[in-house]
Amino acid sequence: MKIVVFSDAHGDKLAVLSIIRNNLTADMLISLGDSELPNSFLQENDIIAIKGNYPLDAGFVYEKLITVGKKRIFLTHGHKYNVRRGVDKLYYKALETEADIVLYGHTHIPKTDKVNNILIINPGSIYKPRNFDNPTYLRIEIENGVINYKYIDLASHNVASKQY
Repeated sequence: MKIVVFSDAHGDKLAVLSIIRNNLTADMLISLGDSELPNSFLQENDIIAIKGNYPLDAGFVYEKLITVGKKRIFLTHGHKYNVRRGVDKLYYKALETEADIVLYGHTHIPKTDKVNNILIINPGSIYKPRNFDNPTYLRIEIENGVINYKYIDLASHNVASKQY
């Protein structure tokens, strides 16, 4: 299963369309909030959309638990979990929901934490990243219970030179 995850588009429809065009073999597209794109656009492109903290944000729920194969993935924007101060609250939510992976956005900074076999990943932002690097998104592959992921540079759609 190939999953493409992005966050914090902040209305940049062209960036999202570029991600879609360059990931045609993806089985699933996920927006982790603050897309600021119309729900109709997200639905037409089969994007699972989490609602962010921005007042005009599209999306239907603030968090969602999905199952891919035998892996449970918790999706959230992250603002309700105080992610700017760390991922502890996300870790406890993962324990509560029995999630193997937590995906979140909000900070505009790509980051990966592994806490007791739980992967907690922020794909970064496709609009104005705050770490002075290029905009990034994430490609995840789950096959036979094995999780592989790579940060992708939005400009080239190649594996980013930095993996967080």
